[in-house]
Amino acid sequence: MLLGLTLCAPSCFAPLAFGDQLLVAAYASDSIARHDAQSGAWLANFAAAGQDGVLGLALGPDGALYVASELTDSIERFDAASGAHLGAFVFDDLATPQDETGGLDEPSAIVFGPDDHAFVASFALDAIFEYDGRTGAFVRVLVTPNLGQLNGPDAGMTIGPDGNLYVPSFWTNQVKRYSLVDGSYLGNFPLAAGSGLSRPRTVAFGPNGWIYVTSEGNDRVLVFDVTTGAFVKALVIDDPLTPANETGGLDAPTGLTFGPDGKLYVASGNTDSVLRYDAATGAFVDVFVAPGAGGSDFPTFLAFRPDAAVYGPLAPNSFGPGATLVARGSSSLALADLTLELHAAPPGEPALLFQGTAATQKPFGDGYLLVARSPVRRVASGVIGASGRLDFVLDFAAAQGSSLPFVAGATSYFQAWTRDPQGPGGSGFNFSTAAAVTFAP
Repeated sequence: MLLGLTLCAPSCFAPLAFGDQLLVAAYASDSIARHDAQSGAWLANFAAAGQDGVLGLALGPDGALYVASELTDSIERFDAASGAHLGAFVFDDLATPQDETGGLDEPSAIVFGPDDHAFVASFALDAIFEYDGRTGAFVRVLVTPNLGQLNGPDAGMTIGPDGNLYVPSFWTNQVKRYSLVDGSYLGNFPLAAGSGLSRPRTVAFGPNGWIYVTSEGNDRVLVFDVTTGAFVKALVIDDPLTPANETGGLDAPTGLTFGPDGKLYVASGNTDSVLRYDAATGAFVDVFVAPGAGGSDFPTFLAFRPDAAVYGPLAPNSFGPGATLVARGSSSLALADLTLELHAAPPGEPALLFQGTAATQKPFGDGYLLVARSPVRRVASGVIGASGRLDFVLDFAAAQGSSLPFVAGATSYFQAWTRDPQGPGGSGFNFSTAAAVTFAP
């Protein structure tokens, strides 16, 4: 069951550091560590809540962090800002005769689709399970066991720009592609032949027309053409003919992601560290997270998150339990790429995003006003899509010229208003939860 969100005093939104954060999941230490996205300094760890064998992470449509706990056969849910444990999201209730997970065994990866459903890889069963992204209820086995010779779906599976699911098949040294609609097998992609791909762990789509894949078995990061899947080159590789190690000491690369600075961040499993590279040339930049920082032992997955916190209770609407507002991208003013996503709102209805300078909680319409109205600024508007989603891309230039500019070090509070003529309260309108964003330079 999806847990309700509760209002937090403004002091709860104080940033742990100045700017975005890098989350590092570590398998052997069962931990998720938070690091400053500018310096790599360790900040704190998420709560220890029985997670065992931590692998993939995903920020959900409610703004919470979802964690694949392989050895407990569960998906655990945490507050992405504070690290507090919010309970199990997908788990087998031992007090009931049925298995509520649908038979999930050794979950390794989790991603959320465009309809907010959660897709979870089962490493032991070589299958992909689908769950309701709001309640955790089992929907179906999307990819049946061993379809397309899938063997060992690993933590870094992802959804590509084509809307299909890309799954690293660890034991076959391949990347498999599947339809999110019916789970059908669409072939191997990227085409691994001749690339030297060995024990793939993570697949990521880069900004330059490349697909990046970590190759744990030979300490490389390989790139493939995003259109054809053809092998381009080994981007990060140690030249055996030179005395220096051009990778900076990369040993068993697992997780991979792109940072707010455009650099490539790679988890080095056997050195318990995170290394940084030029995303275009593969040149080693530095050791971004020092070995063992935060107690991380064999890091497996990396994810950046903006300095933002979701707050406020859910307010039931005609779509379901209530709409949520989630921040994606970076809270850096220089990058100016922050998007606020509205989820689980009434499809086909207009919605308006507004901004204020403080948090509040007042009953209004069918929901709650969570942003103080003195002053308030209309930020963006649009029509909610068929899946209940609408993305508001922030216009940073317009904000800087307004009465409520975005200021480095200051927190802005955002909420969405939605029209809802079929809503349960009869007022004709409702509100989402709110997001408190602390901007960095």
